[in-house]
Amino acid sequence: MLTADPEDRNGGRLPTRRGWLAPIVRTLIIFAALCVGIWFYIYGDRIIGYVDNATYAAPDPALLAVYQHFGIDPLPNVVAGRATMANYLDMLRREHCDWNAVYKFADELQKQGYRRKAAKVFIAFSNKCKPSNVALSAAVNILGDLSDFDEALKISNDLIAMSPGMPGYYFQRAQIRESAKKYRDAIDDYYSVIGLTDNIAILNGTVFEGISNSYRELGQYCEAISPLQLWVSTNPDRNDTAVVHGIIKEYENKGKCASTYATGSDRFPTQGKNVILAKVSINGTDGTFIVDTGASFVAVSKVFATRAKLQVDGNNGILLQTANGVSQATHTTAATVKVGRVEASDITAVVLDNDAALGGEVDGLLGRSFLSRFDVTFGSREWRIEAKD
Repeated sequence: MLTADPEDRNGGRLPTRRGWLAPIVRTLIIFAALCVGIWFYIYGDRIIGYVDNATYAAPDPALLAVYQHFGIDPLPNVVAGRATMANYLDMLRREHCDWNAVYKFADELQKQGYRRKAAKVFIAFSNKCKPSNVALSAAVNILGDLSDFDEALKISNDLIAMSPGMPGYYFQRAQIRESAKKYRDAIDDYYSVIGLTDNIAILNGTVFEGISNSYRELGQYCEAISPLQLWVSTNPDRNDTAVVHGIIKEYENKGKCASTYATGSDRFPTQGKNVILAKVSINGTDGTFIVDTGASFVAVSKVFATRAKLQVDGNNGILLQTANGVSQATHTTAATVKVGRVEASDITAVVLDNDAALGGEVDGLLGRSFLSRFDVTFGSREWRIEAKD
């Protein structure tokens, strides 16, 4: 008679034999399940889309009006039916021009991978609901990211026509133009950003770098130096680096152009006047200039530009913020600017379209593109200018 042994851990049962194959099979099953899960996570929407197309159901007629209003093709039902998207579509079904709904709808379109549709939504809102520089700017950003530079420039032009005094929109168009290799046009826009900005010290270095890089791409290495020097002058403690000096040196060698950043010191009487006049020499030509710390650039009249033999290209038009509002000008580079015993080279300058803005006895403005390279102090009887240490 068989009896169970209390010490027998199997309780009298035969031990289960487990081969080496079972763990491998179990591991493969788990791995396969993980792969299927990951694959479905990535491609599930596409599969659902195929199924949706195979069992096509017409979009909700109430939503067709929304799609038509914004000029976009109907979304697949699987996308339109998602809770967030469905909520925004329902809001727009009731109010096509609800800006909050439009913005959220376009944002959701981008998240779902329909970026061009999002751009069309923003453009349609501005065209059909109310003019909106915010909407057009968002559309330009999207189209630029899609490398559709022609359409991005078209909308950017409309944006600037709507808000001609906003430097941020010129910066946006400058970057589009630079990406599209329209370097001369990009330079104009970058300089407009500077001209329309009250305090250029707050500008991002991308503005000055964009000008310099565009000149470099055009093979104009000497002209590429001036914007870098202007960048340094806005905040020497931050911007006067070995990297910038290295780039300037490289451009000097490639363009075979010598550059004197800022030299000398001098002092001049103010005679207690609010408007300070100075005798300034540009490219060896003397003129009478107003010392203007509020002007972004050295600015000259057309008559003086001709006398000083400044190279003026009528296609290099930019905008400036002046005391009389936004004015038009043409940017150029002065080889040398000298005041007394103080001198600097490769100075960004502008030629004003309207000579009457300066008055009959003044040839130009001595602005920050020159003054910011020096330490300048004003007293009741004299003003001083000297090269920075």
